[in-house]
Amino acid sequence: MSGTLNISLLTKIFDKKKLTHGNWLVLLHARRIPPHVGLIIDGSYSSLTVKGPELNVTLETLLKTIGLKKIETIFIKVMDHPVFSSDYQNELFHEMIKKYKMVKQHEATCLSPLKEFFQEFYALNFLEEELLFDFLERLRQNTYLELAMSFNFELTPAMIQIPRYDARELHERIKSERLSFHTD
Repeated sequence: MSGTLNISLLTKIFDKKKLTHGNWLVLLHARRIPPHVGLIIDGSYSSLTVKGPELNVTLETLLKTIGLKKIETIFIKVMDHPVFSSDYQNELFHEMIKKYKMVKQHEATCLSPLKEFFQEFYALNFLEEELLFDFLERLRQNTYLELAMSFNFELTPAMIQIPRYDARELHERIKSERLSFHTD
């Protein structure tokens, strides 16, 4: 499967101050198949990787890494939760990440804890087979996405483009990424 999914969304010029408040989906290597996805909660980044959980990475550290490695990144603002505090959301998200241990072929992807997070806090049904581009489209349809900013490349005005891929491509990428760190 190839091509892109176009998601209509307000796009803004990158402003790192915006990332210090609220929840932001972070798509690292945004034009790669597949991108890596994590979550910033009030300036603190966390994600599940092939090496294991990355928890409470500071915004400064994240942006420095993105800048030095010239990683094409999209930041997508998620609607603020009307009830639960950022601290509570962050604490629960960490527990969700830790439950998976690491990204592993046919077991867990970087999207796995995010699906649980959105099920818990936004009542978005957890679909096991759903891939990132489908997941983002469902978030958009439910009006949970507010705006997007990019770093190291420019977005098309009023739109983000996410590469399409299938489960086979996803698991092949996971397998190749894990080879550097694991022998399973």
